[in-house]
Amino acid sequence: MNTTRLSLATKLHYSIGQVGFQMLVSAISFFLMIFYTDVALVAPAVASSALLIGKVWDAVNDPLFGYLVDRTRSRHGRRRVYLIYGALPLAGLAAAVWMVPSGLSPVMAFVWIAVTYTLFDTVLTLVQLSYSAMSAEMTTDYDERTSLTAFGSFGALLGFVLGSVAMPMIVKSAGNTQVGYAMAGAIFGVMAGACLGWVAWRVREPHTCDAGAPDATPWSGVRAALLSRPFALLALGCGLARLGLTLATGAMAYFVVYQLQGSKDDVPRYLGGMLGFVALSIPLWRQLAGHWEKNTVYMAALTLAASGFAWLFWLPADQPAAMWGAIVLIGLGMGGHWVVPYSMLPDAVDFAHAPGQDRRTGMFYGLFGLVDKMARTVATAATGWILQASHYVPNVAQSQESLLGIRLVAGLLPALFLLLALPFLWAYPVTRAKHVRTGAH
Repeated sequence: MNTTRLSLATKLHYSIGQVGFQMLVSAISFFLMIFYTDVALVAPAVASSALLIGKVWDAVNDPLFGYLVDRTRSRHGRRRVYLIYGALPLAGLAAAVWMVPSGLSPVMAFVWIAVTYTLFDTVLTLVQLSYSAMSAEMTTDYDERTSLTAFGSFGALLGFVLGSVAMPMIVKSAGNTQVGYAMAGAIFGVMAGACLGWVAWRVREPHTCDAGAPDATPWSGVRAALLSRPFALLALGCGLARLGLTLATGAMAYFVVYQLQGSKDDVPRYLGGMLGFVALSIPLWRQLAGHWEKNTVYMAALTLAASGFAWLFWLPADQPAAMWGAIVLIGLGMGGHWVVPYSMLPDAVDFAHAPGQDRRTGMFYGLFGLVDKMARTVATAATGWILQASHYVPNVAQSQESLLGIRLVAGLLPALFLLLALPFLWAYPVTRAKHVRTGAH
């Protein structure tokens, strides 16, 4: 196994991929639903249900693609080959998601959203899974993985800023909102493809996973993952955390515009502030993970973020300045979520493999991605359904009932799901000492 320390250049080159992925993910998390409802004028329930179609396919494609990547043998490697050939399709499909034709009937709007989003998500899954699986095999050192993840977190932060802050600026500069979203989607698609191509060019895949025969069927890898207690606990804890965070990010624009009675121009300011505190906290969480057990550090981060979301729920409409107290807590807590769990995952994969056994890294990452995307799906669909049930009407002052729905999705429910993740993380058994004893080092 590869236990050597990674060079600074390797960490930096690898982190470029996170810029592209997080740029797409954050733009979709923050703005896709409000784009569908307020710009494309698609009913919230129609948009949410159409997005759900793509996520149903995810129930198959994450573990299936993990199995496929594990079995791949090519002159470009097991993982890297998908980065090379996936960059261009990802760029085109990422742009198509934001190009909904005007005047579609509800049925045609449903079909358009379901098809474009499903194709985009399919390619994103394949290339992101391959990219992530590479990181688990670049080093098996317990603390070096935290360092690699921290570098990736800064790349992810840059992508998050581009997706959440730059997108509304691009939209505004276009003059026409619908044209602006299409232009931003095209720019982001090209940039994401370029980032992916850079990683494929500058990072070489290690040859630490070529021994042994691959699984004969996908079910063998699925069964191994489900029977791995560390992996199952981590996936459940992270899934609940992702559910809460996706609810909050999807509702943030609604919260700022309608609960705080601001404008859509205020959204980048609050998001930029939150991401600033994420950036400030990343080195701190990295240091804490080097001294404490990783699950303890992650629990502390989620507790901090949960307190910020609870603050949002009780925030009065006439006190926008008080929003910054919640922003500080949420940003600091999210910094821990960006660093710690993704350095825990390869440790859990190591714990599940016997010496000399062919590694099912792709399958484990595929199942982890499945849980993550299922959480995102439920959160995205729930946002639309709760808005619909609370009688949300776009582009007008909201009733007290609809404001309660917005506050629930932006504040109370995210806090609840983050707290529900804590018992699973508490029971997570892989410590630094146990990792050493498995022989992973």
